[in-house]
Amino acid sequence: MNLDTQLRSYDLWKQSMAESIHAYQSWLDDASLSESEIELMLIKNLRLLEKDSITIAFAAEFSRGKTELINALFFSSAGIRLLPSSPGRTTMCPTEIFYDAKEAPYLRLLDIETRSSDKSIEDYKKEAKQWTHIELDCDSPEKMQDSFLELLKSKTVSAEHAKTLGLAGKDGEPEVTIPSWRHALISFPHPLLEKGLTVLDTPGLNALGSEPELTLSMLPNAQAMIFVLAADTGVTQSDMAMWEQYIQVYRSKHPHGLAVVLNKIDTLNDELMSDDDWVQSLHRQTLETARLLALDEQAIFPLSAKQALIAKIKGDEQALSMSRLSGLESFLSDRILSSQKEILQNKVIDEVLDSIELAHNSMTGRLQKLANHTNELNGFCNKSESVTAKLLLETRKEQTAYNKDIAYLKTSRNGFYTQITELLEVVNPERVSGIIDEGCEKMVKSWTIIGIRQGMKNSFEGLNSLLNETLDTTEASVKLLDAIYKRFKDEHKLDVEQAARFDIKVYQRRLDQVLQDGLEFCDSSEAVLTGQSALTKRFVDTIGEQAIAIFKEAQADVKRWKARGLSNLIREVNEHKIFMDSKLDSLRSVAVGHEELEKKVAKNKVSEASLRTQLETLQQICNEIKAPSLVVEQDVRGAVI
Repeated sequence: MNLDTQLRSYDLWKQSMAESIHAYQSWLDDASLSESEIELMLIKNLRLLEKDSITIAFAAEFSRGKTELINALFFSSAGIRLLPSSPGRTTMCPTEIFYDAKEAPYLRLLDIETRSSDKSIEDYKKEAKQWTHIELDCDSPEKMQDSFLELLKSKTVSAEHAKTLGLAGKDGEPEVTIPSWRHALISFPHPLLEKGLTVLDTPGLNALGSEPELTLSMLPNAQAMIFVLAADTGVTQSDMAMWEQYIQVYRSKHPHGLAVVLNKIDTLNDELMSDDDWVQSLHRQTLETARLLALDEQAIFPLSAKQALIAKIKGDEQALSMSRLSGLESFLSDRILSSQKEILQNKVIDEVLDSIELAHNSMTGRLQKLANHTNELNGFCNKSESVTAKLLLETRKEQTAYNKDIAYLKTSRNGFYTQITELLEVVNPERVSGIIDEGCEKMVKSWTIIGIRQGMKNSFEGLNSLLNETLDTTEASVKLLDAIYKRFKDEHKLDVEQAARFDIKVYQRRLDQVLQDGLEFCDSSEAVLTGQSALTKRFVDTIGEQAIAIFKEAQADVKRWKARGLSNLIREVNEHKIFMDSKLDSLRSVAVGHEELEKKVAKNKVSEASLRTQLETLQQICNEIKAPSLVVEQDVRGAVI
């Protein structure tokens, strides 16, 4: 399947997952198993499915045909060269292309002068009035094309002014040409974009080096990175600089998400070359590129974006085949979409399936208790009055002991909650912000690489100290939970599985990675360290925001642990108490007569049938979540046909 079909399949899969989660919500209500924490978890996962998007980032030096490749891959249906990519025309600012269903199609441009402020691009996205807004006429590709010419605009400023913006020119030049815009947002209703695709078009090496948010946040979060080279020049010095400073960092985090494109293969061919000579030439260039970049040859795609775009617009299948674009399309559809689906599976589906398993166990236990109760009721009919009295006395004693254990559970729960409150205070993002702000102030005042690096290390040492504070409290909480569960398991045979524990080591590793990214950025980007305090502060803020985000996730994880730590046991304890109360009530009913017992038995039979039906429904929901592929595949094939 091509990229368009694969994206449709992926979109249908997400819809199927959302429908199954909604069905599970209704099932929980019917089964009286719905809890606020479970409901919040399901709502969170529904939002993840709804907001999920796939970002494909394109990086290249100038004049490598990167924008032409974007046109060929995604926008040939416009029938023209939608994004400006003619010779001599280069996109000057990072550009995000997506679909915003809340507003009419638009092009928004952020003035380059905003680089002198402390605000990040993400902050500016929340203030639409700060952007130059251009409405797009989707009924006229030609008018859209004219609007997109704004992306090419530049202006000439003094070298001193460029320096205040963090844009350094060549030494000795009094004036510098800089982009007019810092960032661009394009929203229009293209079928691929509507399915959740976002395209990130980045300018050359200088732009990456001078915009830390782009390098430390936007690019690392992309599901795929396409690094574009020109086949006629091979790997140039500036290409290698970009590769070493930025692309390899992405590759280390997303080893399966990187593809290298050798564009403009049509320039290697001429009338004096045979087809075999041309193929051999491409092969040699591919091997040489693989050697220089230390890459597997399979990750390199020689193609002609220009030839592919023209072929798609004209409907020339032979020319499209000659362009070799299909190999890259297969990479994006097969590897990237499959990888994103796996990520979403781990984030959403596995958590829902865990909840379904617990619900299934609860219903199975409820059914077993009901069956046991029915057997006891049938047995009571044949017991003598003295035996029944003895059973009644034993059950009352058992109930009294159980009520004492319930009191113990309540006391222990309060102790657990107290420990969790202490834990939440340690990982409070406000404390983190204080440490970040203090470090930021010192780093902004520092005008040397060594000073900034040391200030960053000091800040992260403070953050790691916070995480280390949580270890003792976490261990104490784990021991308390273990003791509570063991008591009910040993004394009342309640075999209940504990929820996943809070693991601080996960966040320690992530914090270390953010620090490492920051230190590598210090080493690789001279522009950030030229002494411009606003630029340096934005860089520090980007790192700080990521650290704060990590602690927010840790805090949310602790809150989930607080809600789930005892929830399974409490639910089972309540179920068992209901069973014991029912057993006691049944023994008291023996004195009334067989007719009353028979009514209870009949009522239990109806309840058993209802429980079995609910279990069957739950199993159907579970099956739909685990294996929706058949229905999705049929829908996709029907749409294609």
